[in-house]
Amino acid sequence: MPLRIAIYNIAHGRGVAKSNWDGGDRAERNARLDQIAELLREMDADVLVLNEVDFDSSWSYSLNQAQYLAEKAGYPYVVEQRDVDVRIVLWKWRFGNAVLSKYPITNAQVVDLPGYSTWETVLAGKKRSITCDISVGEQVVQLIGVHLSYRSESLRVRSAALLVDIATKSKFPTIVAGDLNSTPPGFPQSASDSNGNNAIETLDNSGYFRRSPDNVPFADEELTFHSVKPSRVIDWIMIPQNWEFLQYTVEQSQLSDHRPVVTDVAPMP
Repeated sequence: MPLRIAIYNIAHGRGVAKSNWDGGDRAERNARLDQIAELLREMDADVLVLNEVDFDSSWSYSLNQAQYLAEKAGYPYVVEQRDVDVRIVLWKWRFGNAVLSKYPITNAQVVDLPGYSTWETVLAGKKRSITCDISVGEQVVQLIGVHLSYRSESLRVRSAALLVDIATKSKFPTIVAGDLNSTPPGFPQSASDSNGNNAIETLDNSGYFRRSPDNVPFADEELTFHSVKPSRVIDWIMIPQNWEFLQYTVEQSQLSDHRPVVTDVAPMP
């Protein structure tokens, strides 16, 4: 049962602009989303995890990007999970992660990840993840769509430990997919917390997951961020140890500051 999985941090549809307010007018943003949808159709993934997706944000003209891309790219099943849900007078910020699937999704649940601070969580939200079960024929796979903190490896390590706990307790094979904002020791721009721990290394050391690339990348084509001048791998698809990568591709696109990743995976025979 091969399963094609893709991940893409779409950067709120702003392209490679640094600010979410600088992504162009409504027509420019929608045209970019149409290009992203075309790329998604070409990748033809069975299941897709999107990060930095706007559900109702002023800077993206209140367009639900998850629903828009699902319709344009041909995904009948959509689950949304919000990291931030704030309205101040006329301004709105509602964004987070989404899972798009060609197969039925059940048992979708939001998972709270460690927050940067209590006051920030109360006022503006924090990183969260979403778990859901994907029914592929007779096989059920638990997918965890996630976007980890960009500011703190310590938070990423604690979040990774939580993901390991969820995976090891699941009755279904579990795949973690998304922008983890971490790169393992030995890779370009790897970071550790004050105890010398690293989030990807935490997932590796669990004994549950395997990843690609598993060796230090030697070409720009294997790096996922920044799409214009790539320097590191921070977008990951982690599969169970008894599964295998049949193919793995980093798409050379500059429709976001991240590059999308698509892979075919399957249980080992």
